[in-house]
Amino acid sequence: MQSLERAAKFRVVFVGETIEDVYRYGHLLARPLKEPIIAVQALREETYLGGIEAAARIAENFCDNALVISDRTVRKIRYIEEKHQRKLFEVYEGGSTIFGIATGQRSPKDLCAVIDYGHGMMTPKRIEWVRDLSPFLAVNVQVNAGNYGFNLASRYENADYLCIDEIEARLATQNRYGPIEDSLVDLSMLAPCVVITLGSDGSIGWSNEIGMSRCAAMTYRVVDTMGAGDAFFAVSAIAAAAGADLEEMMRLGNAAGAAKAQIVGHSRAVNIHDIKAVLND
Repeated sequence: MQSLERAAKFRVVFVGETIEDVYRYGHLLARPLKEPIIAVQALREETYLGGIEAAARIAENFCDNALVISDRTVRKIRYIEEKHQRKLFEVYEGGSTIFGIATGQRSPKDLCAVIDYGHGMMTPKRIEWVRDLSPFLAVNVQVNAGNYGFNLASRYENADYLCIDEIEARLATQNRYGPIEDSLVDLSMLAPCVVITLGSDGSIGWSNEIGMSRCAAMTYRVVDTMGAGDAFFAVSAIAAAAGADLEEMMRLGNAAGAAKAQIVGHSRAVNIHDIKAVLND
């Protein structure tokens, strides 16, 4: 926890797309007789501000100031069977530019954290631009239904810390069936510190200082996995910028991800008390 305490006066900037997460709850009805589709009785709806905004809200619990830079908003509508909290399907809307970014602006920060959701905001020019926003650049590059196979970590070659999940790592290194350790070694060519999150198997990481390390998962109760990876990245990036070693980064990141998995949507942000509760459980 010492690294998070050292980050208390940090000024950080989070760069990436804004995502409006809509949860539409209902209960399943019988299948329509003439159509092979799902019928749902609508019950209620909740909307959360997600994406880069949600990650920055987590950072605000640990740092003095968290600035968001975003020019793209995507609306993701998820239909959920309420009784068992099971997501049925989702619909993408938007992806439009809401305002431009003056790529010449400079504002000194202790950390620049990029979450590239792959919806078109992070062009090659902007990838080059974010390097100069802070002396420490942390990057999370995501694969999802809207960009599968076209948004890879290999687009970034100048990060200080790279964090992706197993599928994203395998795609970026074209390692479909081999040991995930092979992907980790390949990705270490992109950044001196790399972490691959493995869901219920915890995380595996590499740093030039200590080599390879593993950290077990801490999740014991899962309510909603959405945003758990973002929580892992936000907290571990802050810890990394504050001088934490690889093992401490992964331990804090796993705790943050476990805490987020117990929260529905982005109804609230993970805080220091959540992380301590997981670590002390």
